[in-house]
Amino acid sequence: MAREKRYCARCKAEIPEERVEAMPETRVCVRCAEAMGGSEFDVVAVPVRGGKKESIKRTYTDFEVRKRRKPINPIGE
Repeated sequence: MAREKRYCARCKAEIPEERVEAMPETRVCVRCAEAMGGSEFDVVAVPVRGGKKESIKRTYTDFEVRKRRKPINPIGE
């Protein structure tokens, strides 16, 4: 099944189909992702409070992983 070609938001090069298949939300090619620090996302683990809402005691029972996209600055600007 042929997919629509996707181009890097930073350098305008074509993003390989394998990368798009592995990371459907990607907007940059491998070379630009490495230049941005290894990934186009910052990943943060945030503790989730597990106790009752009214409780003063802070009990954290789990962690929630959040991804935030790094700013993408096009090359040449």
